[in-house]
Amino acid sequence: MIGKIFPKSAGSFKGRIRYIFGCTKHDHEISGIRTISFNTMSKDPLPGVLQGNESDLSEMIREFDQVETLRRFAIDLEKPIKPVFHAMLSLRPGEFLTTSQWRTAVQKYMADLGFDETNQFVAVMHQDKDHQHVHIVANRTRLNDEFSMVKDSNERSISLDSVSGIEDRFNLSKAPKPKDTWGVSITHAELQASIRDNDLPLKHKMIAKIAGAIERTQATNGDMFDFVRALRKQKVYINLTLNEEGQPKGISFEFDGKHISGRQLKRSRLTWHKLITQERINYDPETISELQGEIARRDSEDQKRVRIHYYEFIAVNGRRRKPIYIKFTARDYEVQKMIKEILELIDAIFDALFKPRECKLKRKYIEYMPGQQLHIPDELELAI
Repeated sequence: MIGKIFPKSAGSFKGRIRYIFGCTKHDHEISGIRTISFNTMSKDPLPGVLQGNESDLSEMIREFDQVETLRRFAIDLEKPIKPVFHAMLSLRPGEFLTTSQWRTAVQKYMADLGFDETNQFVAVMHQDKDHQHVHIVANRTRLNDEFSMVKDSNERSISLDSVSGIEDRFNLSKAPKPKDTWGVSITHAELQASIRDNDLPLKHKMIAKIAGAIERTQATNGDMFDFVRALRKQKVYINLTLNEEGQPKGISFEFDGKHISGRQLKRSRLTWHKLITQERINYDPETISELQGEIARRDSEDQKRVRIHYYEFIAVNGRRRKPIYIKFTARDYEVQKMIKEILELIDAIFDALFKPRECKLKRKYIEYMPGQQLHIPDELELAI
């Protein structure tokens, strides 16, 4: 089940109530409408609506709107309010609840969100082929002496928990959790497409795949090359936008032929800047050419690629000597740890008779695929 809370509004309930009873244009096919429950004094308007008579519907709308009029007479408050609440509970295709079960689900959902018997509400089920979903329209203004309002703080989180409880109670399919989509909300159109296709919306599917690639890269203190390869295993590819200096300034992600920029997916985490600074994915600006080559790869072959790091050692012994290069094929952070341990060992053995003045990673490195010809720059031949 998926729960969706639509933006609240001020003014009349007319538009929302006419919509849920099928009196206005819908973005999906309606093969059947059924009133689940309501608590107004006016009677169920559906029988009249089905016969083309909206008089009972108009009476229900007037009853909803009258509460705001009474509130203005009773209390002198200038602060504008948004009393119109609209939510939808949607089942996966092939799942069904009886009218009684839907009534129980709606009652639990409303109670969890803070609505009680003093709040007007009406719940109507729409049948779209093999897909059921219920619209709930409620008045956030309570019909009590204070005309108090139902608070909406943390309602998204409460809605998720309530839906989860309904799923457990009726053994329904579990909806994706915020951690799967990094809290990115689902629009109405995306929700409808998700229900129709029985799958996560494209944007949220991409975010789930990218999040997994980031976690795998972070787990090994990996760099942008590792991130690109982890994405490729998920059939996700990236494209970079470069600035005047030839360095990345923007990133977009591609999946299933669709491109979405990191800013559109998750501005707070998936822009190029956030990936480098916040998600701590290492990037060396001098590797941009090699990185572009890695990005251009679209094959799914699991070929091992070896990155050779060349470290430069210069000894202090009073004489000028050529630097010594030593190559490593481990990850950079592993090499740094290894060198530190080696230097501590040398210091202990030679008691400071030999100490390197410098030990640094050369800005250039070679990355190659075993079995292919390896080209070694002239300045690094000493290391071979």
